[in-house]
Amino acid sequence: MIIGGGALGTFHAYHALQRGLTVRLFEKNQRPRGATVRNFGQVVPSGMALKWQNYGRRSLEIYKELDQQIGLNFQHQGSTYIASDVEEWTLLQELYEINQANQYPSKCWTAKRCQQQLPYLQTDYCQGALFFPEEISAEPLTMIHRVLAYLEEQLALQYHPSTLIQSAVQKNGACEVEDQFGNTYQATKVIICCGSEFRQLFPAIFAQSDLEISKLQMLETVPQRQVKIPGNILTGLSIRRYESFRACPSYEAIKLRETPDGFWKRWGVHILFKQAKDGSVIIGDSHE
Repeated sequence: MIIGGGALGTFHAYHALQRGLTVRLFEKNQRPRGATVRNFGQVVPSGMALKWQNYGRRSLEIYKELDQQIGLNFQHQGSTYIASDVEEWTLLQELYEINQANQYPSKCWTAKRCQQQLPYLQTDYCQGALFFPEEISAEPLTMIHRVLAYLEEQLALQYHPSTLIQSAVQKNGACEVEDQFGNTYQATKVIICCGSEFRQLFPAIFAQSDLEISKLQMLETVPQRQVKIPGNILTGLSIRRYESFRACPSYEAIKLRETPDGFWKRWGVHILFKQAKDGSVIIGDSHE
């Protein structure tokens, strides 16, 4: 049994079903409505530290396989990190060398090449860019629902929407959960794939964990049909924030030169963009 029908729970179900296991998936809302659908839809392993980047690259492969099977409406236009100053451009070039060693495709672009690829870009902002051609963009409002439908129809997932799990305990060597209607279910294993449910069901364990609650702020515009933004666009503040850049030789020295109490650092602000199929643009974000 899996508690939480967002991306994490749905793909735990996907892998379990692929192994031939019987799976029940519980989602407290009628449809997933949390971070799985309220996000950029950027699939960017390039921003992750090496350990997690390997998982991210495998996720890219799975997404692309599913896209071919059931049509997830991905945009296959890559990710572009744009440096706003010499320090960020240095980090991009160093990450390029790290990518070469890890055999993860990327390309360094000069400021002139950036202007050709992104004609709306302000010339006085861009020092250069690093482009990751393998990366993709999802449509978060629709993607998870298509995967859930596929798992129900093709892989016999037992899906329980609008079902809040109120307790999860071990009994006689098995796991038992109870929903808000008083129904009980037993399974060999229960996997909790939602932070809010984990916090509710096991508050003491949650309090002792290293998990932090973060509130993100982002903006979605009305459709901008006069502008075409290809793929995932990440800027200098993303370069200064994302974990992958910590492996760069110049990273620590560059971070030491930053203003420690700057507004963008205090609220975890970085600037990135992604345009949906309807032309609307998601802009963000902060981490409180």
